Amino acid sequence: MKLAEGALQSSRLTLFVALLILITGIFTFLSFPSQEEPSVTIRDAVIMISNPGMPSERMEQLIARPVEENLRQMAELKNVVSTVRSGSVLVKATLREDVKELMPVWQRLRAKVQEVEPLFPTGTLPAQIDDDFGRVAIASIAVTAPDFSMSEMREPLKMLREGIFRLPGIQGVSVHGWQEDRVYLEFDRARMAGLGLSPAAVLQQLRQQNVVQSGGQAVLAGVNSVVIASGEIRSVAELENFMLSVPLARQGADASHLGPAQIRLGALARLQVQKADPPESAAIYKGQDAVVLGISMRSGQNVKTVGAALQQRVTELQAQLPAGFSLDYVTFQPDVVKTEMGRMNQVMGETVVIVMIVVVLFLGWRAGLVVGSIVPLTILLTLLIMRSLGIELHSVSMAAIIIALGLLVDNGIVIVEDVERRLALGEDRRNACIEAGRTLAIPLLTSSLVIILAFSPFFFGNTTTNEYLKPLVIVLGLCLLGSWLLCLTVTPLLCYYFLKAHPKPADENHDAHAEPQLTGFYAGYAKVIRYLLAHKAIFMGFMVALLTGALLLLANLPAGFLPPSDRPQFQMGLELQPGTDTRQTKQVVEDLSRWLADRQVNPEVSTSIGYVAEGGPRVVLALTPPMPASHVGYFTVTVKDAKQLKTVMERTTAWMNDHHPDVRIDPKLFSRSSNDAGAVAYRISGPDENVLRAIGEQVKAALRPIPGMVMVRDDWGPRVPRMNVQIDQAKARALGISSEDIATTLAARNSGIQASVMRDNDTLVPLVIRGTASERASAENLANTLIYPANGGAPHPLSAMAAVSLDFEPAALLRRNLVRTLTVEGRSTHGTALQAVQAAAPVVSQIALPPGYRIEMGAEIEDSAEANVSLEQYLPHATVAMLVLFLWQFRSFRKLALILAIIPFAMIGVGPAMMIAGEPMSFMATFGLLSLAGIIVNNAVLLLERIEEELAEGKTRREAVVAAAVARLRPIVMTKMTCIVGLIPLLLFAGTLWTGMAVTIIGGLMLGTLITLGLVPVLYELLFSDRIAQWAARLTGRNNAQAVAA
Repeated sequence: MKLAEGALQSSRLTLFVALLILITGIFTFLSFPSQEEPSVTIRDAVIMISNPGMPSERMEQLIARPVEENLRQMAELKNVVSTVRSGSVLVKATLREDVKELMPVWQRLRAKVQEVEPLFPTGTLPAQIDDDFGRVAIASIAVTAPDFSMSEMREPLKMLREGIFRLPGIQGVSVHGWQEDRVYLEFDRARMAGLGLSPAAVLQQLRQQNVVQSGGQAVLAGVNSVVIASGEIRSVAELENFMLSVPLARQGADASHLGPAQIRLGALARLQVQKADPPESAAIYKGQDAVVLGISMRSGQNVKTVGAALQQRVTELQAQLPAGFSLDYVTFQPDVVKTEMGRMNQVMGETVVIVMIVVVLFLGWRAGLVVGSIVPLTILLTLLIMRSLGIELHSVSMAAIIIALGLLVDNGIVIVEDVERRLALGEDRRNACIEAGRTLAIPLLTSSLVIILAFSPFFFGNTTTNEYLKPLVIVLGLCLLGSWLLCLTVTPLLCYYFLKAHPKPADENHDAHAEPQLTGFYAGYAKVIRYLLAHKAIFMGFMVALLTGALLLLANLPAGFLPPSDRPQFQMGLELQPGTDTRQTKQVVEDLSRWLADRQVNPEVSTSIGYVAEGGPRVVLALTPPMPASHVGYFTVTVKDAKQLKTVMERTTAWMNDHHPDVRIDPKLFSRSSNDAGAVAYRISGPDENVLRAIGEQVKAALRPIPGMVMVRDDWGPRVPRMNVQIDQAKARALGISSEDIATTLAARNSGIQASVMRDNDTLVPLVIRGTASERASAENLANTLIYPANGGAPHPLSAMAAVSLDFEPAALLRRNLVRTLTVEGRSTHGTALQAVQAAAPVVSQIALPPGYRIEMGAEIEDSAEANVSLEQYLPHATVAMLVLFLWQFRSFRKLALILAIIPFAMIGVGPAMMIAGEPMSFMATFGLLSLAGIIVNNAVLLLERIEEELAEGKTRREAVVAAAVARLRPIVMTKMTCIVGLIPLLLFAGTLWTGMAVTIIGGLMLGTLITLGLVPVLYELLFSDRIAQWAARLTGRNNAQAVAA
C-alpha cells in the first residue's frame, strides 16, 4: 500500500486533515449525545384483561387460553406468559430477538386480541395493551399535595405534565400512583327494603337519566339547530337531589301512611367523594400519597442537556402550582450519567497518561510523542464516526475507547520502531518512512482485523446481552481501523519531521542491511531463543504443562453471567399474603416509607419512593417491574454513596423483620440483565396444579439448605379462600329471583357496582353503589344479604335460595407457552447461580417426574445459556474469516497452523489471574478471552512477517528466527506493557462490569509474552524444519523450495 508515500507527498493536506479532525472532534465531544447505558430494544407487550369476581380457573379457561392460542399463531413471538388471578389475566408477549420492526407486530397482536374478545364471558372489560413497556425514565418526580384531593390535583398535574411534555427532547411523561376519585353511594338497606327498591332498580334509573344524547336536528327559522336532550348529572349536589321512583305496590292504603311516589337519593344513601377504595395502585413518598411522573427522553439526545432543561422547566412550572404542592426528584438519571461519565473520563484520562508515559520511557521523548500524538487523534476520529452512525456516549462505548487505547498504540509503536531501525541502518529518512508504511500496512491491517473478528460474534448475536454490548464492538473496531489509517499517514509524516536522524557509517564497505551488534539484554534474549530452539521438545512440554494447569484452574472457577449494577441505588420488593387487600399493603408501604425518610435513623438515604400494586416507571434499562397484584409493594432507594448500600439494606431488613415479620422483603442491587445476579429459577410445567405444587416443594427443599440462598419461593403462592354461593335454582325461580339478581346484589354489597358516571370537565368520575362499611368488613353474614327480585317484589335473604360455603382457589396460576408452569425461585448471595444449581443438582435430579411434566432452568442460567449459544453460533464464522485472512496474507498452511496452535496457550495466565482476583468466569470474562486471543495473534502475525523479511535478506532459517525475535522484542514487550497498564484504571475504577474482562486480559498478557517471544519461534522452527518440508513436498508433489514456502 502507498498510503505513507501519498501522505508524505501531500504533507500539507495530511496535516490539514489531522488538524481538522482535532478541532471538529473536540467540538463534537463537547456536545456529544450521552446516556447511562446503551439503548436496548425491549420486545415485550403486556395485555391486561379484567372480569371482576370471576374465579381464577374460569379466567384461565375462558380468557387466558383463547388469547394464548390466538397469539401463538404469530411466528414472531418467542414466549407467551400469562398470570391468572381471580378477576384478572395479565399476558406478557415477548418477541424473538431477530425481530427489528416492532410496530407492525404490535398492530397484529392487537388485532389477534380483538379477534377473541367477542368470545369472552359477560362482564369482561376491554383488553388494555401496553406495547411501550421498555421506555426508560431519565427522571421521576414525586408530586405531593397533602391538603388537596385527587380531583383538586388533576388540573395542576395536567398543566405540569403538558409543560414537561412540550420540552424538546422529551418522549413521554407517564403517571404512576394516580388514584381516581369515586362517588360512593352507600344505601340504607332496611329502608330500601321497606320502599321496595332494589340495587338493580337504582342502577336502571341512574343510567336511564344520566345521559348526554343528541335529539337530532330541528329547523328553526330555516336554520338547522342541534337538539340536545340531557339529564346529565354534573355535581354531587345534583346527585343528592336525584329523585328515585318508588314502586306503587309499596304505597299503603292509608293516605297518612302513604310513602312518597319519589324520594331523594340523598335521603336514602350516604354519598362520599373519595379516592378509589380499595386503591388499584398508589405511590408513597415520605409516608404520604404521591403521584409520580416518569419522564423519558428521545433517543439521540444528550441526557445531561435534557436534564438541565428539565430542571429549569420544572422550576418554572412549580411557581405556577397552587401553594401546598411539592415536587421532589426521586430518580434523576442525568446525575447518574454525570457521575458515570466523569468516572469514565477520569479512567480514560488516566489511561492516556499511563500509555504515554510507558511509550516515552521505552522510545524516548521524540518517538514517544510521535506515537502518543496518534492517541487523541484516533479517539477524536472515532467520536466523529460514532456521531455520524448515531452511537451515543455511554459507559459501554467509553469502555471500548479505553480498551482500545492499549491496542491502538501498537500500530504506532511498530511503525516508529521500524523507521528508527531503518534510520539506524543508514537508510534515507524519506525512504525509511515510506518503506516502513509500505511493508507494515498489510500486517498491521491483518492484526487489526483479527482483533475485530475476535469480537465479531458479540456484534452478530441476537440476544439482549449482545445488543447491549454491540456498541463496544463497533467502537473498538472504529478505534483500531482509525489507528491503522492514521499510523500509515500521519505517523510516517511525523517521523519524517521529528525523529532523530542517524548519520551514515563512514566505512564505505559497511553493509547497510547488517544488524547492529547485540549487547546487554538483547544479547541475553538471543541466547535464550537459541537455547529454546535447541531444546524444542523440553520447552513444548513445559508450555503444554502450563496450559494443562491453566485449563484445570479455569474448569474450577465458578461461572457467572453479568455482575450487579454499581449505581448507588437498590430496589426492594415487598410481598404480603397473596390476596391481601391493597389498603393493608399500602399501610405497610407507608410505614416503611416514613422510616426510610427519617434522616436520624437513615442518614445515608437520599431519596426513596414506594409503590403499591405496581412498580412505577422503568428507571433502569434492565429493570423488570413487578406485575400488578394487590399484595405486592416495591421501593427504589437511593443512597449518597454506593459503599453504604449494604449497610442500609441490612438495616432495612432488620427493621422490617421487627415491625412487619409477616411481610417478605427482598432488598437487592439493580441488575444488568433481565434477571438478578445470582437468581435461580426452576420452571416446572405440566397440567395438574397439585402435581406441580408437589414437585415445586421438592425443588424448594433442595434449595433451602444451600448457604446464602434467600427468597426461596414459587410464583403461584398458597391457595386463598373464596366464598362459593351455590344457588338452588328451583327455589330462586319460585321467589322470582334470577342468578343475575343474586350476582348484582352481592356485587353491590361487597366491592360495589358502577351505576353511572359524573363528568368533571373532561374526566369521568364513576358513581359506585356499594354496601356500608360494616357490611363490607365482614363476610360472615353473607347468607343474610337481602336479594331483590328484578320484578320489584319483596326481598329475600340469600339463605332462602342458596348455600354459602368456604372454598379455596389458587392465588395465581401462571402459564408459559400454553402450559401451566410453576416457577421455583431463589437468589444466591454467597455465590453464582451456577454454583447454587450445582449444589441442588443431586436432589433435583432425583425428583421423579410423571409423564407430561418437565423441569427447565430459567433466570440467570437461561440468560447465560442463550448468550453463549448466540456466541457459539457466530464464533465459527469469525474463525473461518480469520483463517481466510491469514491464508491471504501468508499463503501458507503451516503458518496458519502455527497461528491456530498458539491461541489456546493464551489462557495460561488467565486461570491464575482470575483465581487471585476472585472473579467468576462470567460473560465479560469470555469477552476478555476473545480479546486476549486477538492480541496474542496480532503480535504473532508481526513476528512471522519479520521472519519473512529476515529470510528475504538471505539468512538461514534459525538465524532469521533469532534475528526477528530480537528485532520484535522491544515492540512486543512495549505493546504488552502499554496494554496491561492501560487496563489498570479500567480494572480499578471503571466499575464491576469491566473487572472480569480486565483481569482476563491483564493476566493473559502477563504470561502471554512467553507465547510470542518463546512459543512462536519454537513452533516456527518445528513446522518449517527440513523434515516437515520434505514431508510436505511428498504430500503435494512439489519440490522442497515450493514446500518450504507453503
